[in-house]
Amino acid sequence: CVRTAMSCVGAARCEQSCTNEHALHRHLVNNFTDDVHRPALPYKFKFKVSGCPNDCQNAIERADFAVIGTWRDEMKVDQDEVKAFVAAKGRQYVIDNVTTRCPTNALTLNDDDTMTVDNHNCVRCMHCLNVMTKALHPGDDKGVTILIGGKRTLKIGDLMGTVVVPFKKLDTAEDYEELVEMAGDIIDFFAENALEHERTGEMIERIGLVNFLEGIDIDVNP
Repeated sequence: CVRTAMSCVGAARCEQSCTNEHALHRHLVNNFTDDVHRPALPYKFKFKVSGCPNDCQNAIERADFAVIGTWRDEMKVDQDEVKAFVAAKGRQYVIDNVTTRCPTNALTLNDDDTMTVDNHNCVRCMHCLNVMTKALHPGDDKGVTILIGGKRTLKIGDLMGTVVVPFKKLDTAEDYEELVEMAGDIIDFFAENALEHERTGEMIERIGLVNFLEGIDIDVNP
């Protein structure tokens, strides 16, 4: 059946939140309650919503349908707070614990103790934002990324979700309806094409990602 959905505490308490987790959670639960009470699927199907790429719900690793809040414009940098952080911790601390730990070398600590962000190469790993919470913040153009097929070990080993929608705005009622409709299409495709006792990710591994995307009518958008 469709399992009880989960979402992080998100915008209610967390400054990193990039979407309205609770609204999305409620939309999904309200629309798929029948599938919770009347199991008719080959195996379980899980929704999880995390408001930022920290993914406190482990949605990417655990959910068939993972929604991760993100942003697509430039990270916001408060240079005064950067300087205050450097003054409090020291340049070497910032170099050792922030800039050199960026997986794509997108951060530069300048000679005047300001910070430059190469936003084109930022992969939203969230490490710098978690360390320098006053100085660095998510951008303003916020939305969500949709990943499909995450799970723990069953027939085959653990799978992480595959990105099928890199970025989607969730500003209007129509945006939420589109996302719920996509979820319904995926559940229907899963019900029709998965083998007994097979999770969504295992089905995708078996039939191929291209066939899955064609089946749910999603165009690849590089």
